[in-house]
Amino acid sequence: MLGCNACIASNDGTFLISTEDSSVSFDGTQQGVGFAGSFSDFDGVVVLNTKQPEASSINAAVRIASVSTDNEDRDTLLLGTDWLNAQAWSTATFSSESISATEQGTYTAAGALTLRNITRDVELSFVLDESTQARKAPRMIGSIKVNRLDFEVGGGDWVDTDWVSDAVLIRIDLLLIPSLPGGSTETH
Repeated sequence: MLGCNACIASNDGTFLISTEDSSVSFDGTQQGVGFAGSFSDFDGVVVLNTKQPEASSINAAVRIASVSTDNEDRDTLLLGTDWLNAQAWSTATFSSESISATEQGTYTAAGALTLRNITRDVELSFVLDESTQARKAPRMIGSIKVNRLDFEVGGGDWVDTDWVSDAVLIRIDLLLIPSLPGGSTETH
């Protein structure tokens, strides 16, 4: 069952993202055909307070060079100067400015997404999955809708949205591991 605030409340606290058990992915469309990609190198700190969501926070970073769409040609283009330009801007970040409960167990994190050194306000909609509650490790599952051109992703001939759509859906599925004082994680 997703979204039981009373069940998750025992998991309130400071958490690190478990990269090995999590995913950051995206969906796009090229010439009318959908494609998916993912990033394998990311980290972050999440502070959860389900009784007072406004006291919660999310700060995460993704290393751009870890992108993969399972298409070598596309991946090479994505890393290049017209697209994500991993050499110039190696990291994308998300930092929440406010978090609110929207429905039973559903949350919205309004925050700043920085990509290619361009920062835009976005909303991350997410739920907390209690199925990992026995491990005191909640799972955060959600998404952010962005327009790639707002971040100047896809320059030159790639600005044409008939070729590659502007809309991109970024999806997260994050296992959150309790952080102990000093930044270490709790073992299970």
